[in-house]
Amino acid sequence: MELLEVLSGSVDNDARDELYKELLRNQFHDILPGTCLPKVYERTLPEFREVIDKANERSAACAKKLTKAANGISLFNPLSFDFNGVAVLDGNQPVAGGQTYVDNEGHEKTAVRVTIPAVSAVPVNGTEKKGSPFRADGNTLETPLYTVVFDEHGYIDSLVDKRVGREVKRAGAAPLGTLWFGEHLPVIYDNWELEDDMFRKLVPVTAVTSRETVTDGAVEYRIRTAYTLSKHSTAVLDTVFYADDPRIDYELKLDWNERHALLKAGFDVNVHAAFVKNEIQFGHMDRPTTRNNSIEDAKFEVCNHKWSDISESRYGVAILNDCKYGMSAKESNLCLTLQKGCCRPDPVTDVGVHTMTYSLLPHVGAFSVENVVRPAYMLNYKPMVFPGAVEVPALFDMDCDNIICEAVKAAEDVPGAFVLRLYEAERNTTTCRVTLPGAKEVLITNMLEETIETLSPENDTVTLHFRPFEIKTILVKK
Repeated sequence: MELLEVLSGSVDNDARDELYKELLRNQFHDILPGTCLPKVYERTLPEFREVIDKANERSAACAKKLTKAANGISLFNPLSFDFNGVAVLDGNQPVAGGQTYVDNEGHEKTAVRVTIPAVSAVPVNGTEKKGSPFRADGNTLETPLYTVVFDEHGYIDSLVDKRVGREVKRAGAAPLGTLWFGEHLPVIYDNWELEDDMFRKLVPVTAVTSRETVTDGAVEYRIRTAYTLSKHSTAVLDTVFYADDPRIDYELKLDWNERHALLKAGFDVNVHAAFVKNEIQFGHMDRPTTRNNSIEDAKFEVCNHKWSDISESRYGVAILNDCKYGMSAKESNLCLTLQKGCCRPDPVTDVGVHTMTYSLLPHVGAFSVENVVRPAYMLNYKPMVFPGAVEVPALFDMDCDNIICEAVKAAEDVPGAFVLRLYEAERNTTTCRVTLPGAKEVLITNMLEETIETLSPENDTVTLHFRPFEIKTILVKK
């Protein structure tokens, strides 16, 4: 929202502060993990929805000020780097190369492959169609990037990466994407904790009630499989392969009605590494994949934000997600925690319908921002769709791909100025040139926007020096 306010010159700090205060109050540390009383959630969830609705309304109003023509549809990329991937539009849209399907919630969608420059918008128009590059034969699927063999339960029993001729699944391991379900009964803190005995109780979900190819076209190939988890819970899983993207998406709709149960998605991959990288805010941590001592044993479940990655020097596999932050990694087996049902203090914690997306991303080459971090951002920050032809003025540009702009906001105390929060995402010392069209003065500040250093732009460009994982805040006066 605030990025569009800065771009459109429609900054309203009072309205922004009202929304942020509402959001932050509802991110109290007991609310997020589900460890509050039921009455808290009766209030919190409607307030979250109201914040989201108001932010969307504000974004649409700002985009309207940037609209130069009423016809067509525009896609806005809020990221600080180019978006190269599949954008999804609501409804059946006559766009160039678009592919229409119905998602697992019953909504009609149109998928289209697009390239959108950083912090910019492009129009999407036309009716161009292309043939499908996918070929299915029984339990085998040929895509432009993979040869895929499914087992009888709809999971991937073999995944050969055609780019390097490499099998992604570890020999003898469970199929990729297997759902694991079972009892989970914490010893003391019901909603607060996981116990390491969960792995002995989880069993693969194999009760398939239906399986079908939903769409096969120029953009993607989508298979929908419905599973029964228990007498009370079901899952509908869309496995999505793309024509031009190595990412394999899993879009899960979960009808969850469990007490003391756990659901994970497992990916035991053909990669040998002593450590797995787990994203944290403004960086990542290396955690061991071994269990050689009590300290390593205690890391049976760890946090990850948008991604976790296990890599050799020339090949690796990442697991991306858009809302699930628990991960276990032992040797080459990465398991993402999808759902947990417990009863105290809220006896109906997480009961209901949930939707989530997680992804398997094999990548050629070692871990890098380009291979892992950027795709994870593209999964989480999808292009925003606005009616009409939206034109966005150039705000900034950077010449280093390992520097990410995490936030753009209006300056608190300097009218007309804006703030960029940048960080180095690959753990490398880096010198980066940042171009800021029309900038008269650039200040390096702390996070309270108090000046640390003043820079004089040369040809609208400043040079910034980053230590590994360093965060920098710059205030730009025009």
